[in-house]
Amino acid sequence: MRRSFQLALFGLVLTGLIAGSVAWASFSKTVTLTVDGTATTVSTRAGSVGDVLADAAVSVGSHDTLAPSADSAIGDGGEIVLNRGRLLTLTVDGAEREIWVTARSVDEALDQLGYRQDDIYVSASRSQRVPLDGLALELRMPKQVDIFVDGQALSVLTTAPDVAALLDEENITLAATDTTSMYGDQPLLSGMNLTITRIRFQDVQETRPVPRAVVERADDSLFEGESEVVQEGADGAEVLTIRITRTNGVETARATLSTKLTRAPVDKIIAVGTKNRPAPPPPPPPPASGGGGGGSPPPPSSSGLNWDALAQCESGGNWSINTGNGYYGGLQFDKGTWDAYGGQQYAAYPHQASREQQIAVAERLYADRGDSPWPTCGYHLYD
Repeated sequence: MRRSFQLALFGLVLTGLIAGSVAWASFSKTVTLTVDGTATTVSTRAGSVGDVLADAAVSVGSHDTLAPSADSAIGDGGEIVLNRGRLLTLTVDGAEREIWVTARSVDEALDQLGYRQDDIYVSASRSQRVPLDGLALELRMPKQVDIFVDGQALSVLTTAPDVAALLDEENITLAATDTTSMYGDQPLLSGMNLTITRIRFQDVQETRPVPRAVVERADDSLFEGESEVVQEGADGAEVLTIRITRTNGVETARATLSTKLTRAPVDKIIAVGTKNRPAPPPPPPPPASGGGGGGSPPPPSSSGLNWDALAQCESGGNWSINTGNGYYGGLQFDKGTWDAYGGQQYAAYPHQASREQQIAVAERLYADRGDSPWPTCGYHLYD
């Protein structure tokens, strides 16, 4: 009796267990849960996505993405996808901001943010994983910059951060004296023009003359109005050290750095007459008749000198001759002598005066200097 009861009781329990298992199986479901790309299969009797996640002890952050939504119903064979949010500290062309993404790699993050160009500079490998605690990422967008250097215009597309990096990228070397139109640390903007100015200095030596001084010394052996070169003298010389500035190959400035005298100049000395001239004889009364020349009448000739013979030798007896050689009239005066001995009272030039007027001036000259003014023909005065 006891054994029969035990068997009956065992049968009842076994039947209950089987019935319970059948009932559990009829209400249980299989769901695929994918978190950040990793899929797991869970069995659950939960009716909503949120309950499935709660049963699986999976929390959802405010920056995560969940599909379907937490309050959506879930059936057998359903799929839940959860992507964790990751904080990016993103710097684009120097401007920094924080932004949440659910991308698991740098390349996915760039795609989510709309930076799909291949020529963008990215501070990290595109295949690098983005950790859950976030990532700092720098981007530099390509920029069109025009460079003017060494007579050339270069149009370049660059992701260099500043002018200095661009010059390095283009293998453009600056000397210490070169200048640029922008500072080296100036960030680049599309459409910028960068001009490099090459400045070079060259020190050269040049020799130039040092003009002699002209010194006048009083000389009482010469008449007033007369002068004589006593010493010609000579120019000196000096060597200048000059710095030449060339801008882009063209000379733009010169500056004298030093001057060295290599040969001293020697003064030119001129003796200047201080001796008083003798008073000229009074002019002769005008002749009864005669030709040529105007002005005051000449005094009569009383010297007994043969002026016509002298004129015949000097000018062929032509009292109005002017050959253009600097000597004028029958007695071939030069202009300075004519003026010095009173010829201006008759005419501006000797050949414009009459024979008698020319003889009057000649007698004053003879009284002062004898026949020396006519070294070749002077002896004819005594014919």
